[in-house]
Amino acid sequence: MEGEKCSSHRLLRSVKNRFGSTDELGVFEMSQSGLQAVSNPSEMFLSEQQSDSEFLAGLAVTVIMDGSRAFLIEIQALCVAGSSVSRQVNGVQAGRAEMIISVLIKQAGLKLQENGVFLNVVSGVSLSETAGDLAVAAAICSSFLEFPLPVGIAFIGEIGLGGEIRTVPRMDKRINTVVKLGYKKCIIPKSAETSLSALDLGDTEIVACRNLKEMINIVFRKR
Repeated sequence: MEGEKCSSHRLLRSVKNRFGSTDELGVFEMSQSGLQAVSNPSEMFLSEQQSDSEFLAGLAVTVIMDGSRAFLIEIQALCVAGSSVSRQVNGVQAGRAEMIISVLIKQAGLKLQENGVFLNVVSGVSLSETAGDLAVAAAICSSFLEFPLPVGIAFIGEIGLGGEIRTVPRMDKRINTVVKLGYKKCIIPKSAETSLSALDLGDTEIVACRNLKEMINIVFRKR
C-alpha cells in the first residue's frame, strides 16, 4: 500500500510473475465508510491541474502505465535562480532527473547551471518509466521560461542523451487515454506518428517532435 501520509488516497499494488508479469495497480480513497475504489485515477491525480495550469508555470501532464492501466499524472517543476545549485526530487528517479536537466543544458541550450531545480509528482505516485521524460523536461522549461502551459496538453516520450525524443511501449493505449479524457493536444515522438495513424483521435491534435529543441520551439513559442 503506497501513498503520501497527508493524502486520503492509497495505491494498492499487486505483483505476480507466474506465466509472465501481471502487475496491477488499484487506486483507493479513504472515506468515512472505509477504503473506496477510485474508478478514474486520472481525475484524482489532475484534480487541481485544470484550475492552476493557465496561471502557474512548471506544470506538465504525462501518461503512465501501471500494470494494464493507463492514467494521467501531473509533474511539477520549480527552477530557482541564484539559489544553491541543488536538485530535489519527489516521485522521480534522481539519476533520471539529473540526466534530463543535463540534456536540457547541453542539447536545448537552457542555462540551468545556476538554478536550483525541484521536481514533484502529484499524489505520491512514483514515476518509474521513461515515458514521463518529456513531461519532466516540459515542466522544467515551463518554470525556467516562466511560461505556463495551456490546459489540455499532454507529453509522452523518452529523452535520449542527444536530445532526441524516443517512442515508448503501448503508445496506442496512452494516446487513447488522452483522447478519452478530452485533451486538446498531445506531444509525442516523431517515430511513433505512423503507428498511431489508425487511431480515432477525435478532437485531439497529435504533434510529433524529433527532439527537445523542436518541442520547445513548438510548445513555448509566444502566443
